[in-house]
Amino acid sequence: MNKIEKRMSIKKFKYFKKANGITLIALVITIIVLLILAGVSIATLTGQNGILTRATDSKERTEIAEEKEKVELSAQAALIDNDGKEVLEEYLDPELENTFGEYKYSLEEGENGEEQGFIVTITDTGRRYFVSKNGRVEQMIPAPIVTHSISPEGQVDEGEKITITINAEATEGEITKITLPDGSSVENTTTTTYEVEENGEYTFVVEQSNGGKTTYTVEITNGKYVEKFSDIYTSTQQYTKNGLTAWIPEGFAVGTSDTIDTIENGLVITDTIDENNNSIGNEFVWIPADLNEMAQCSTAGGSCNLQLENDQIVCKTHNNNTKIVGKLYATNIGENFNGDTPNTTYTENSGLREPDIISYYDGNSAYLNIIKGILTNNTADYADMSTLKNTMQKDYNTMIKSIEKYGGFYIGRYEMSKSTSTNTAASVANVTPIVADSNNMWYGLYAYGKTYINTANSVESSMIWGSQYDAMMKWMQDNDVDVTSNIGDNRNTEITTGISETDIINNIYDLYGCHYEWTLEANDTLNRVVRGR
Repeated sequence: MNKIEKRMSIKKFKYFKKANGITLIALVITIIVLLILAGVSIATLTGQNGILTRATDSKERTEIAEEKEKVELSAQAALIDNDGKEVLEEYLDPELENTFGEYKYSLEEGENGEEQGFIVTITDTGRRYFVSKNGRVEQMIPAPIVTHSISPEGQVDEGEKITITINAEATEGEITKITLPDGSSVENTTTTTYEVEENGEYTFVVEQSNGGKTTYTVEITNGKYVEKFSDIYTSTQQYTKNGLTAWIPEGFAVGTSDTIDTIENGLVITDTIDENNNSIGNEFVWIPADLNEMAQCSTAGGSCNLQLENDQIVCKTHNNNTKIVGKLYATNIGENFNGDTPNTTYTENSGLREPDIISYYDGNSAYLNIIKGILTNNTADYADMSTLKNTMQKDYNTMIKSIEKYGGFYIGRYEMSKSTSTNTAASVANVTPIVADSNNMWYGLYAYGKTYINTANSVESSMIWGSQYDAMMKWMQDNDVDVTSNIGDNRNTEITTGISETDIINNIYDLYGCHYEWTLEANDTLNRVVRGR
C-alpha cells in the first residue's frame, strides 16, 4: 500500500473511532438525564409530599372526616333523645349501634383533659373519638386494631372449653398490654388466648405505647347459655323496647340477654344478682294486661268501661258501680281457654267467679287457722268467712288498680316454692315447689303467696287470680302461641321447678306440669279452680 493510501486508511480509522466515542458519551448522558428525571418522578409520586402520599393522606383524611361525622350525628341524636340536656350513655349507645352496627365500636366513660365524657373506639380502624356531655366530638390518640377468632366454632357440650384468640395490631408504636376479662393481663404481645365455656360477652382491653387503648368485646353464643341482667334499679322505672313498655320495680334487675329482654317474648326480672350480673334470686315475667279485658263490674252481662277515679275503679257503663269482679274466659270447669269469648256473668256463691268465698270450706275455722298460722301479723283479715270475703275483695281491688296504673303485672317464672332461709314464697329453679298437702291445702298456698317481699318493699305478692291467669293466656295467644291444643310432648312430669326444657312458654316454666296451679277463682260452694295440666 502506498503512503497516500495508508494515510487515508489511518484517517478513516481515526474518524470512525471519533464518531463512536461521541455516541457512547451521548448515551451515557441520556441515561443520566433519564435517571434524574425518573428520580424526580419517583420523588414526586412517593416522597413525603409526593402525589401518592398526598393521595393516601387525602383518602385517610376523608375517611376520618366521614367517621367523625357519624360519631357527631350519633352524639347529636343522643342529645336530642335526652331533650337537649346532655349526652348520656343510655342514649348514645343505641345511636352508635344504629350508625355503625353491633360490635363495630366500643363505648366507655372517659375524659379529655379534665373534661368528662365518653370515648368511642371504632373497631375496624382503631380510631378513637371523645364525645363531651354537650355533644362535641374530637379525635383522640390512635388506638390498636383488634380482631378475634374462636375455637371450636360449633355448638359445644356442657363443660367443654371455648378458646378465644385475640390478635392486636398497633396503629402507632407497639402493643404494650392486653387485659383479659378476668382482670389479669399479658404484656408486650400482639396475641393471646382466653378460655370460656358459658355464653356471654367477654371484654378485652388492648393498650399501645402511644397511650391509645381499645376496649374489645367478644360475644360467645355456642357455649352454655347464661342469662345476664342489668344492675339493680334504685327506683321504679319504665322499660321500653320494640315500642312496648313494662315497669321495673325498685330493687330488681331486668334481663339484658336477647332471650329475656323483650316484652313480647317474656321480659324477665330478678331481685338478686352476683358480681357478674347473673341472677341468683327470685325471677318473674312481665304480663301486659288491659284492665277492661280482665275485669268488669258485678252487674256484668256486657262490656264495662272501667276507670280509675279518686283511687277507686268504677264502671262508667253501669252507674259508677264500684264492685269490681273478674272477667273470666271459661264458663265451665275443664273448658278450653277462649281468648275471644269471656264469661260476662257474675253470681255470688254460684258458678265460676272471683273474688268470692266457697262457704263449704271457708266457714271452717280449722282451714282459716292454716292461713293465720302463716300470716301471723294479719290474723284479723281471716277471723271468719265474712272477713275473708272482704279481704279477698280488697286484694282484688288493689290488684286491678295496679293493672290500670302500670298496664300489666308480674308472674313467678317458676312454680312457687319456699325459701329455706326466710320461710317465705320464692320463684327459683331447681327446687321442689310447695304442694297442697294435708298441712297446707289451698289455704297454706294462699297464705304463702302473700309472703314474698323484696328488699326495697316495692311489690305485693299473691296467689294468682283466675283473671290474671286468663290475661297471661290471652297475651300468649295474641303473640301467636297456641294455648288450646293438646300438650303432647310438652307434658312435664318432673317435680322440680324449671328443669323441663319442653315446659316453657314465653320464659315461664312449669305451666304444663310439675304441679297444678291453684288460683283464687271460686267454683260454686265447694271448689277453687286449678290451672295447668
